[in-house]
Amino acid sequence: MHSQKPKKPRHLDYDLIVIGSGPAGNVAANMSARAGKKVAVIEADTIGGECPNFGCVPTKALLTAAETYRVAKREAAHFGVRATGVSFNFQKIMQWKDEAVYNTGTHAGKKLYKDAGIASIKGKAHFLSPWTVSVGKKRYSAHKFLIATGTYNVVPRSIEGLADAGYITYREAISLKKLPTSLFVIGGGAIGCEFSQFFATFGTKVQIAEYAPRLAPKEDPEVGQTMRAVFESEGIQVHTSTQVTKVVARKGKKEVHYTLDGEQKKTIVQEVLLAAGKGAMTDIGLENAGVKYDARSIHANKYMQTSNPHIYVAGDVTGPYMFTHTATYQSRLVGHNLWHRKKIAADYHAIPRCIFISPEAASVGPSEQELKDKGIDYQVSQVPISIIGRSNTSHKKTGFVKVLASHTGVVLGGSIVAPRAGEMLHELTLAAQHGMKASQINDTIHAFPTWSEAVRIACSRIKCT
Repeated sequence: MHSQKPKKPRHLDYDLIVIGSGPAGNVAANMSARAGKKVAVIEADTIGGECPNFGCVPTKALLTAAETYRVAKREAAHFGVRATGVSFNFQKIMQWKDEAVYNTGTHAGKKLYKDAGIASIKGKAHFLSPWTVSVGKKRYSAHKFLIATGTYNVVPRSIEGLADAGYITYREAISLKKLPTSLFVIGGGAIGCEFSQFFATFGTKVQIAEYAPRLAPKEDPEVGQTMRAVFESEGIQVHTSTQVTKVVARKGKKEVHYTLDGEQKKTIVQEVLLAAGKGAMTDIGLENAGVKYDARSIHANKYMQTSNPHIYVAGDVTGPYMFTHTATYQSRLVGHNLWHRKKIAADYHAIPRCIFISPEAASVGPSEQELKDKGIDYQVSQVPISIIGRSNTSHKKTGFVKVLASHTGVVLGGSIVAPRAGEMLHELTLAAQHGMKASQINDTIHAFPTWSEAVRIACSRIKCT
């Protein structure tokens, strides 16, 4: 006997219900409200989501404080600037972080929604049917839904005793009252690397462990290799090709066991920071809504529709990239596709990726290995930043620009390690997005002395036909 397909109710409370108030949900909610639709946003945690409250904004504020301290303490003397007795107040650093978070305006999120004509509902949403969700004891229905629930931190089951010994994630790290004297970071991606450098700058003895053969394993090898050299010059111990096997509590400290090159090792630290990846937040009754998903993501087509066409998805919960700018982009697509017959497809071939350490690391497009794996004929140009004037006037020599192009010279992507890599990258991003040739960048006059001159020089060495 087949179960009957649920029928759409005659009366529905809203045109659109958005589950999650981060960038992935917020943009589409506001676009829909401006289009005259009746909209509600359901948020289980903090309005504004992870990025402004716990992720991008607080971490970058902390990294700015670290960079300021680093320049004053280690670099000022080279320029003839006396910065004697340089010190820091950790509580004040955290206050600055709080100020940066406050200045985003997310604390006024409920009022902003009200002013926009959007209902805000506090609590965890759970689908009862394809058109109805419950929040606590109340029910809400809508013609369409957008799921933007984000992710949670994955705790590796392979690490024995981790939960019992205790650990912190980026959420706790941004609100510590005192600096840990020593720290073991599990995970060599963006989050792990950024926090490793932040804590090391202020005197914490830091070790970072990555299962892959290098830091930033999804990027070109030169990126991870340069980052490792920078970290080790700053006293950070880097363990790659490393598997953490066990953590044991020892008199207020933590004993971390790990395997490196087949050899069992252990170290004792005050704190462990877990940055080993994220899982999709899918525990919202998706089965009742007919939405397909797995442990990594909610499945979506190129128009951001789930397996149930009136239910859309955006942001980290669907991927393929876990960046605020990708979430915003997807939400913008959803804001259009919800209400227009002619839909816009997502295009991910030129997504910028940034790691905000010092110097910054930024990439766009496929890595060199991905091009090889796909059998794509390509050419590569790489130049050190030390060849440009800005490097000389800034006394910063570490870094490079690497450009990947087709055999005809069309820019496919590239990687940059440099003091302003995040900004420099957008020239390559624009070129990759619109199929421009490297010669077009080379023919464009670049101001002297700027870091972006290195991008032009790298492009000048690509053959264009």
